Amino acid sequence: MEVLKDRYSITELSECLKVTDHTLRYYEKEFNMTVPKDKRGRRYYTPELANIMYKIKSMRDEGLEIKAIKKILESENAISPPPVVEQNGIIPAAAVVPDSSPTEISKFFQELSEQLTNNISLELETTREQVVNEINKTKLELGACFENNVRKLESKLDKHFDNVDRSIGMWRERNKSGFFKRITKKVFKWQ
Repeated sequence: MEVLKDRYSITELSECLKVTDHTLRYYEKEFNMTVPKDKRGRRYYTPELANIMYKIKSMRDEGLEIKAIKKILESENAISPPPVVEQNGIIPAAAVVPDSSPTEISKFFQELSEQLTNNISLELETTREQVVNEINKTKLELGACFENNVRKLESKLDKHFDNVDRSIGMWRERNKSGFFKRITKKVFKWQ
């Protein structure tokens, strides 16, 4: 593949290779590739990584299986084999950092630090977004519940006051004629 840029986004590289973004992520995982991320946590591919992806795609197009491609790329030192994990879950230091100069080891730990920082920042941002979404959802649900309860209370109050008005009206009707009768009885008794 002819490298035209010093950095490719996942979308740019997938368009160049005519594969999906998902395919590139799958290759990263299967071939144990560490793809750097920018400050915003987005993948970018160096020319070396872009060439490895091109080789993988070419060999897949030729019909080679993933295991065979791994062996070929490991033999060319294009990718490193996955680290050996001991039974207690610890990766031996020799598997993580091969015999290297102090500057290479320092560079390795610097890159590891940047990756951890990017991954943690990305996870924190994702978690923050999820929490904000849940809070907004809960706020809307509480608002709807409050409005529903207010409507129910208003309806009950309307019914109650209608009953009170009806009762008062009936009492007035009963006692209206009774009042005049009582007055007339009292007036005629005195005579």
